Amino acid sequence: MGRSVVRALVVALVAVVPVQLAPASAASVTAAELLSQLTTEAEVRTGYQRDLFPHWVDDDGDGCDTRREVLIAESLTPVQVGSGCSLSGGTWYSAFDGATWTDSADVDIDHMVPLAEAWDSGARSWSAQTRRAFANDLGDADTLIAVTDSVNQAKGDKDPASWMPPLSSYSCDYAIAWVRVKYRWSLTVDTAERSALSSTLSGECGSRSVTTPTRAGVTTGGPTTFSDVPSNHVWFTQITWLAGQGVTTGYADGTFRPGAPVLREQMAAFLYRLAGSPDVANLPAVSPFVDVPTSHAFYRQIVWLSRARITTGYADGTFRPGQPVLREQMAAFLHRLENSPAPAYPSSSPFVDVNGGHTFYGSIVWLAGQGISTGWDVGYGCREYRPGLAVQRGDMAAFMYRLRNGGTPPVVDGSGCRPPAPPQPPVTPTGPVAPVDAYNCPAHAPIKGNANSGIYHVPGGQYYAATKPEQCFRTEADAVAAGYRRSQR
Repeated sequence: MGRSVVRALVVALVAVVPVQLAPASAASVTAAELLSQLTTEAEVRTGYQRDLFPHWVDDDGDGCDTRREVLIAESLTPVQVGSGCSLSGGTWYSAFDGATWTDSADVDIDHMVPLAEAWDSGARSWSAQTRRAFANDLGDADTLIAVTDSVNQAKGDKDPASWMPPLSSYSCDYAIAWVRVKYRWSLTVDTAERSALSSTLSGECGSRSVTTPTRAGVTTGGPTTFSDVPSNHVWFTQITWLAGQGVTTGYADGTFRPGAPVLREQMAAFLYRLAGSPDVANLPAVSPFVDVPTSHAFYRQIVWLSRARITTGYADGTFRPGQPVLREQMAAFLHRLENSPAPAYPSSSPFVDVNGGHTFYGSIVWLAGQGISTGWDVGYGCREYRPGLAVQRGDMAAFMYRLRNGGTPPVVDGSGCRPPAPPQPPVTPTGPVAPVDAYNCPAHAPIKGNANSGIYHVPGGQYYAATKPEQCFRTEADAVAAGYRRSQR
């Protein structure tokens, strides 16, 4: 069954909100001619990260992400859409292998041209918005296709020179779909890829009439790379994403300086851009802060921050733009940026160094619950947040990335914290000690006690050497406590 037949059945059978397709161009060419319009160029994999293509998003806000939109559109039987866009009742045909499935868990949504292949053949220079649009393209039926999950995994990021569908009768349709997607997104092909496609698109297959796809709106300005953020940096993906979003362009010397502290003025700019650079109408002629002149490089952003009540500065009327942002302040800023959602207060603090009386306890609990920052593991099931520590620029990239793309597993509470009991100081024994022989006490208890007289003798006393002790003491206080009095000689 061809893909076009599947789509026709979908239109006829599925009574749900359809995927919105862009109007197709009226022009048509042969499949071989369309291939000839693709540019041949060597591929470049450097810098690829899957996270640079945010996918399975809900752009139309109807509660169903891109994956579910495709599943709904391609089902051969009506799909019931439940709460949270849960799906039931669908049937999916996998053109790659001819299998039919009734459980959506058995189906993957394949990017006809894999994300890595797109990066290699041109997407590395795209803007973040274009990469997102490609990864969620519902504007052409060939871009995304529901297929058997194991077959999709076998395909991976291979192009037609390395992989073709196991169902040979689909080879022509597959090659045409591949070329259409590459044409739509102005992607290149390499020499081996073109050769494999030319072989398939020969004869009758290559003569097939193909509707010329509508070109997608591609903008450049891909992710900025920084000389001090190598690909193995712990925050490489997050920093690259931040730059790709236009939140930061780094410094003029090409560095990002991930270990440098984030200053309050920089935080204002980062948050403003993360919020989409909203309009700031009627900038005040008089600054709301005594230490931020209207000529300040980030005056607009700081005014926005103040108006949005993300921070109103200090009680003395200052903003202190050159001061580092502390981790406790960062929690409050991000919490307020999200309109201060109510945190789920735990029975015990998730961090041993942040108690319920902390000024920003609610914001820190919210941050931990979202997995935006989970602090440091200090052992014994305990974590520290270190609220008074300055936020580094690399860390801030990670926080903002998680805020927009989902966090790490959250820290809910500190109930698993079981630190060992602190060591107790040694207890000095008191009371009498037995002599070591008739005339001598042990070195650690040198004071001699004569029980018959009730007198104790200290080393150096007149009768010390001649005294036969019945009891020995460590200190004079111990001897006195036992009822002895000191010898006068």
